[in-house]
Amino acid sequence: MKIGVFYASMSGNTEAIADIITAELKDQNHDVILEDFMSVQSASELLNYDLTFIGMYTWGDGDYPDECLDMIEEIEQLDLENHPFAIFGSGDTSYPEFCGALDQLQRLIEEQGGTNVGEPLKIEFNPEPEDEADIKKFVTEALKFQDLQKSS
Repeated sequence: MKIGVFYASMSGNTEAIADIITAELKDQNHDVILEDFMSVQSASELLNYDLTFIGMYTWGDGDYPDECLDMIEEIEQLDLENHPFAIFGSGDTSYPEFCGALDQLQRLIEEQGGTNVGEPLKIEFNPEPEDEADIKKFVTEALKFQDLQKSS
C-alpha cells in the first residue's frame, strides 16, 4: 500500500509522532512517504496515496498552525472523493480545547467528502514511551479500516 504521512511541527512533537507512524508502516512493508507540510505544493497531492496520515499541532486555543493555513484553504475547495485520512497531532491539555485543530480538520475532511479512519490521535507534547503503544494501535486501526474499505 502506498501511504503518505504529512505533518506540521513547530517544537518537534508532531514530527516525532510522524516518525513513529512512518517507522511502524515501514515495519509492515508499506511504501511510505514522509513530508513536512511546507514541502507540499498542492493539497491535491494528499490524494496520491492509498491512505494519507495528516499530523499537526494546535496553535493557541484550538487554531490551525500558520504553516497549514494555505493547505487548509485548498482542502476547503477540493472534493476529497472518499479518500481515507488518519489524523494525528500534539497539543497541550492546559488549553480549553485540547488538540482543537485536529477536530476542525476531521470536520473539514468529512465536509469535503473524505473519510476519516477513526478518531484523531491526540498526544500531549512530545510522545513518551508509553504513547508508542497508542501510536502503533492507531496505525494498525487505520490499516485495518483501509483494508476493509478496499474489500467492500
